[in-house]
Amino acid sequence: MTLAWNTQWTLMCAVTAVCACAPGPEQHDEPPPFPPPRVGGSPETDALADAPARCGQLAHSWLRSAELGTVVARGEVVHHTADFLEGMILAAGVDPPRTPIYDAKVATVTYRTQDRGVLMDATGLLAWPYGLERGRRPDILLLLHGTQGFTDGCSLDQNADTKALAGYFASLGYAVMAPDYLGLKANPPPTGFPHPYLVGQATAIASLDMVRVAAHMGGPEYDDVLPLPRVVLLGGSQGGHAGLWVDRLAPYYAPELELLGGAVTVPPADLVGEVERALREVVDATGNTMAVLGTASSWYGLQSRLGEVFRTPYDVDVPAALVASCDPGDAIPAGAGLTTVFQPLLLDAATAGTVAQVEPWGCLFRENGLTTTSVVRRNPAAASYGLLFIFGEADSLVHTPIERVAYTALCQAGVPAQYLECAGASHTRATLWALPEIADFLDARVAGQALVPACAVSAPVHCQGTPPP
Repeated sequence: MTLAWNTQWTLMCAVTAVCACAPGPEQHDEPPPFPPPRVGGSPETDALADAPARCGQLAHSWLRSAELGTVVARGEVVHHTADFLEGMILAAGVDPPRTPIYDAKVATVTYRTQDRGVLMDATGLLAWPYGLERGRRPDILLLLHGTQGFTDGCSLDQNADTKALAGYFASLGYAVMAPDYLGLKANPPPTGFPHPYLVGQATAIASLDMVRVAAHMGGPEYDDVLPLPRVVLLGGSQGGHAGLWVDRLAPYYAPELELLGGAVTVPPADLVGEVERALREVVDATGNTMAVLGTASSWYGLQSRLGEVFRTPYDVDVPAALVASCDPGDAIPAGAGLTTVFQPLLLDAATAGTVAQVEPWGCLFRENGLTTTSVVRRNPAAASYGLLFIFGEADSLVHTPIERVAYTALCQAGVPAQYLECAGASHTRATLWALPEIADFLDARVAGQALVPACAVSAPVHCQGTPPP
């Protein structure tokens, strides 16, 4: 058995870096300050903020703290010229449809977020345009990466290409926020637990607090760049799942931000369905299911019960491997079958289609799936808001037939969405081939164009970026 970790984040960045969405309008009057953090604020949102614990977790509440998003430390600032950024994109094999406008600066920041009601630090990449016209305030691009590890040190600052790619977005006029996610911290001290992989609440909170870093820009150390509290998001694979959770939790956790919508590519929205498939046959997602169990169990306080789902020695070896390396695929012997690794509890439930009912493990998958979570989605008011779901017809990791059904269910439940499936595209190539459509969609969201939802799943099409035969 091999683990399909989808570690091609560099490719994902190169792909998405060509999305040259229109920056916000130029500001001539004295700009208002970036709003302070708000959590909850209405009976409906306070109900979740006051009792967010799920799946047997210890009771806690989200903190209402002015410290959320404050910058604890900032690393070395790297200055990239516009010509360098264009050359970097071309070297990655991508022909950018827009030429970089500005130089850009990129730095790793450590910022305050929270986890299960406790303030803590996280890290991420921050990039901003250099030479922005006086008085102009950029919109924010929240860039959400795919799977790249499960422990501290598996962070974006380890990849020089990623820093340059974040700079490319900034060169188009954005303030770019690229969180590492909770548990993938770039700097000591250690987080203290593994990255809770595909746990929506933990990842969305850290991502939204990374956006709040923008409130602490505006001074000379950021070249007087003060972003607007307007956010467009872009995420692929795990980042697509993260983007859907940002969409779900922003009205509860960060109502002061104006979320404009965005593109989510190859996201595992129906986590229960994906897991049941991965436990019925050995597929790429089987390894990812092991990663969810091996990391999220710690976040939910279930690590002492892993023997219920993993056979010996995998109940010990899997979580140990996940925190030992950013690429732990070799931890599982080649050819290991489902009955070698997993206990009958989950395997039998997968065969019966009842994984969601196996407690507490079914709760873990159920609460982190967008189609099954108990967190009710609150619709934004703007008619221009929307999400573009992109899938690959030949995706071997996120199973497109499962996600077609999930998309329809989410759209019919009120998610303003449009669907695009690239004919013949794999998990990573779906994003690549859909670049022109992504760029157009994000431009429309930033420009405030009304979205017409389309809940019917359309047939696979020849996406505009598909290479010639």
